[in-house]
Amino acid sequence: MALPTTRHEALDDVLRDQAALFALDALPAEEARAMEVHLVHCDACRFEVESLRATVAAIGSAIPGRHADPALRTRVLDHARGGAPRAPAQPWKGWSADLTGPAEFLARGAGAAWEPTSLPGVEARRLFVDAANDRATLLIRMAPGASYPSHRHHGPEECLVLEGDLMAGGTPMQAGDYRRAAAGSIDGIQSTRDGCLLLIVSSLRDEILPQATA
Repeated sequence: MALPTTRHEALDDVLRDQAALFALDALPAEEARAMEVHLVHCDACRFEVESLRATVAAIGSAIPGRHADPALRTRVLDHARGGAPRAPAQPWKGWSADLTGPAEFLARGAGAAWEPTSLPGVEARRLFVDAANDRATLLIRMAPGASYPSHRHHGPEECLVLEGDLMAGGTPMQAGDYRRAAAGSIDGIQSTRDGCLLLIVSSLRDEILPQATA
């Protein structure tokens, strides 16, 4: 949003949102530079930004020694920008246990719901959750070129490739291939060239590892 180098007599909701994002250092670089120029000329916007920054500083100093979850900032900024909250990388961690009767549990394919993740091109479909035994059965669908980051297995993980191709670390897998990883083991980045559909049985507490940066 380009702001004119003129004064505002009063601020509307759009201008207040811009001021709030600027105070949080959350504007894209180009918009932030435009806002800096604008604040030189507009007393109303400058006062709004200074007031917000003072409030942010006061809130931060009221809780010394505490650090927020890094994902919290992303969720707050997504909300402030009017966007939907980002999906988690591992949505199954939030799945509740399924209650079964004496006979069976049936998950039908018709109208099945796929949940997005924060990983581009990766979706999950819930099949069954046994929280008492820390196990989840799910489908993972990966689009061509998608990848899943390196992670540590809290419990044994079973993976059956139903369709497509998967590069599991340095091991190529095709439809019909099955792989079991032991508890405590670490998988490297997993990727697919043409896309794949995977049946996964794993712990609910697997841990995505920090990615190395150049």
